[in-house]
This record gives sequence, structure tokens and C-alpha cells, in this order.
Amino acid sequence: MWNEYPRTEERTGVQESRDFAPTFDVQSDFVMVYGLYRLKERIAPWKKRGYVIHLMTGVSWGGYQDYLFGKYDGINHRDEGQVYADGSERVHGPDVPYMVPTNAFAHYLTEGLKKAIDLGVEDIHLEEPEFWAESGYSPAFKREWEIFYREPWCDPQGSADAQYRASKLKQYLYTRTLDRLCSECKEYAMKKYGRLLRFYVPTHSLINY
Repeated sequence: MWNEYPRTEERTGVQESRDFAPTFDVQSDFVMVYGLYRLKERIAPWKKRGYVIHLMTGVSWGGYQDYLFGKYDGINHRDEGQVYADGSERVHGPDVPYMVPTNAFAHYLTEGLKKAIDLGVEDIHLEEPEFWAESGYSPAFKREWEIFYREPWCDPQGSADAQYRASKLKQYLYTRTLDRLCSECKEYAMKKYGRLLRFYVPTHSLINY
């Protein structure tokens, strides 16, 4: 026999990537709205129907063209995409590069997440913090190398030591970014709304990748 329970237990959920439609209303407990675009219009119908609101967005890639091409802050950030040794960019799709997680990119994501918090999001999922082993050749990564190691960048494929140091830096950059996003947004939600915000970092398994 089916027993009713409060939606706040969040036993079941559904992920969406487009505007609400009755066919998507499967009566789960939470909805995971995907991406940072048009949040107000997309969240409102779910909230009206009593769903607990989650948000998922990529922490290494996404529809962040406003950031890439300077609409966000007047600065072109295209040099922050992950780049291979041959100069080609690691992309998830057209104009969707995997990013080097710079401080500027972390600031951009933080501002977007705060807008989601203002709209009632209770849980945030920062998916796929992926920094590819073959990458490490973009201007942004070279700048981060010089800041971190206090010496000129060297080719990650030049030696085993260089590859180790590149990997260590990549790990540091994503740890820094995730810590900043989670800490700043949790403080924002608690201070402004008295709400305990929860964070998750969905990743692919090592076997899968």
C-alpha cells in the first residue's frame, strides 16, 4: 500500500532543461532545473505546484556565452577554455568549451547561483568538474601556472614531472573554485534568507572516464 510522505523528504526527483509542461509533472518530490538561463520563468511553475527546487549547472562547461564573449563584464574570456597541445580547444559543443576555473569564472558562477537562491533554490548540483589530462596549454592555464608555481609555464607533456605538476595545479584550481562557490553561496543563503543551502558535486566515475 502506498504511504504518503512530505515532499521535503525528497525521495524522488526529475531533471528538466526546458519550460514546464503538464507532461513533465510526474508528481515527484523535487525538480532539478538545469542551467542558469531564464530561471525565474522556468522555476515559477514548479514552485507553484509545491515542488522542492534544485538547480544543476556545469562547473566546467555550460551555456556561458555571455561570460565568454564579454557581455557579462565587458571582458572577452575566450582564452579561458581548456586547450590541447596542438592549439585545439576541448569543447562540449559549439561555443561551449571546458573552462579553466579562474577566479573570474568562479565569480561569474557565484553571481548566477545567487540569483537562483533568490528564486528559492534549496539544493545546488555543480556537475562535472573536469580538467582533461591532455589539456594545459591555454593562456589562462599558463597564467595560473605562473601564479601557483612562481615560475614560467612548462609543457605538461615535456616530462613526467611536468605532467604531475600540471595535474596538481588542475586539482587545486577546481578545489579552490568549488570551495568558493559553496562557501559564498551558503553564507549568502543563510544571511539573507536563514536557509541552509545544500551542495552536491555530481561526477563521472573513474571507470566511466
